[in-house]
Amino acid sequence: MKRIKRLAALCFCAVTILTGCTKFGTAVSEINTYNYKDRQLAVTAIITDNGGCDYYMEQGFCYRLDTFPSLNDVFSTQVKVNTRSEADTFSATFTLPLVDTTYYVCAYVKNSAGLSYSNVKKISTNPEDYPETPETED
Repeated sequence: MKRIKRLAALCFCAVTILTGCTKFGTAVSEINTYNYKDRQLAVTAIITDNGGCDYYMEQGFCYRLDTFPSLNDVFSTQVKVNTRSEADTFSATFTLPLVDTTYYVCAYVKNSAGLSYSNVKKISTNPEDYPETPETED
């Protein structure tokens, strides 16, 4: 009986150490800033709650032409930024393939407790939404 208790205690300690989490919850993130110009989208996300975990197994962004992009969706494109990271902010710059289109972009974070998504940002690649800065004459 003592052997079983020791084994259970050892397993519990091993699981706690391997997961690296104190409260074992998914991370909470949000898209902090984004900028679109010349088909290039620069986006930054911030993790507002790490879920009690010391590191993240993966961080990145996903986007699609319809609402709610996700990693499990064949119509979403994934942009992986970090693996095995302790960073609470992450960013990427990537090319959106179509002009005059609306994209939906979100950040994602994987930790030992699971996968979570940020808020979804609606981003237009319509040139009229991003007019060129007029040159001034001296």
